[in-house]
Amino acid sequence: MKFAKTKFFIICLIIAVALVLVPAILTAFGQVDIVRSGLKTVAKPFEWCASKFASAIDGFVSVFTDYDDLQEENQQLKDTIDSLENERADNAVLKQENEWLKKFLDIKNKNPDFELADADIISYEAGNYSTILTLNKGTVHGIKKNMPVITADGVVGYVSEAGLDWCKVTTITESTSKVGAYTDRTGVIGTVEGSPELRREGKCSMTYSPDSDIKVGDRVYTSGTGSIYPDGLLIGKIVSIEADQATRTLIAVVEASVDLASVENLQSVMIVRGYVGHTGDK
Repeated sequence: MKFAKTKFFIICLIIAVALVLVPAILTAFGQVDIVRSGLKTVAKPFEWCASKFASAIDGFVSVFTDYDDLQEENQQLKDTIDSLENERADNAVLKQENEWLKKFLDIKNKNPDFELADADIISYEAGNYSTILTLNKGTVHGIKKNMPVITADGVVGYVSEAGLDWCKVTTITESTSKVGAYTDRTGVIGTVEGSPELRREGKCSMTYSPDSDIKVGDRVYTSGTGSIYPDGLLIGKIVSIEADQATRTLIAVVEASVDLASVENLQSVMIVRGYVGHTGDK
């Protein structure tokens, strides 16, 4: 018991005895106020420490409370932003659909004899020799081979193959495509054909006789001859004219009114299922 014999232990023991005996003696002599005051003096440092400790605890709890509030507020803001972005996306889709419907109705009003079916482009195949579009409409929707495919801007091509719920479209810029055509300014008649050299630029060629009045800028329309296209559909405009010395004819380069050079940007088209003068199988 070496600790019990140390000076520190003896001093602590004397202080403890004094703290017990002095208040007891003062109380016995009626000096309660002195005792109370002394106890307050002794307890004051402990009260200060307790106050600071409580404040620290309150601050610590407040930090977590504020953090939770901030988290909740941030989540509410995120939900609001997500809601606004979804609303904006919905509005954009609705606007696009309204524009498409307006174009669809505009073509229908200009061509009341057309029986139209709208279709979405689900894929396209762009190779060295041809570009083929695949649409989401087929024989179950009344789609048949050789039906014209158009947009509000003009001719796209024709249905070259039809499946149950899909069809493939060959564009007018392909070498297998031939369209009877005329110019709007003078009514010059010719044939618009696809060309391997021009198709990548979204262009085709029109052959006509040298004595024909034709100029750069003339618009070219379908003439209605043949078994595919009705009369009056816009094909494009003449952008250059060249002479073919071998055949002694003139060849006009026609830029398609539909941007077939960037066919991947097309989303929807219209299939002409029928029109006056063309009924039954095509």
